Amino acid sequence: MVQNDASLTALLHAGYRYASTLASNPHEAEDLVHESWVRITESYGNQSADKATPDKALLFRVIRNMHIDHFRRLKRFPLDNLDDHTLPSDEDSGSMISNAEDRQLQSALATLRIREREALFLSVIEGYTAQEIAELTLSSRGTVLSLIHRARQKLNQRLTAAHTNVVRLVTPQGKN
Repeated sequence: MVQNDASLTALLHAGYRYASTLASNPHEAEDLVHESWVRITESYGNQSADKATPDKALLFRVIRNMHIDHFRRLKRFPLDNLDDHTLPSDEDSGSMISNAEDRQLQSALATLRIREREALFLSVIEGYTAQEIAELTLSSRGTVLSLIHRARQKLNQRLTAAHTNVVRLVTPQGKN
């Protein structure tokens, strides 16, 4: 359980990073964290004030469930904003990587399924073990291991292919 303001801030930042991997833009990630935090604090509202606030595992579960609920709602009732038909820029992508030099990695990450990207994020960025990820996502350990393995394979294939294409473009004619 979280005890002070510094750990609460760190918890919310970790929640935002996690929500960013699930959501399509930073504003959606902020909304996910905010709505999740409101839902959690409402459920803890009936308890005494001296109780500690929720931990990271609970926050991640609520964020994930709210994202799934939102996804399902949009699938049933798709919304189309007719006023804005521009494509998002790099700053609005909401991905884990914001550096313009890493566009190939961003596009490779975008090709992963959400569950693969989620498992990879929790493993590589947050440092969770496969068992901890399984508990956070309510999956089996074997499923988590296969998601991480598939995600790494896909990234490796995409980045290797992109690197090969760049090398072909840079290599002078006749010197392959």
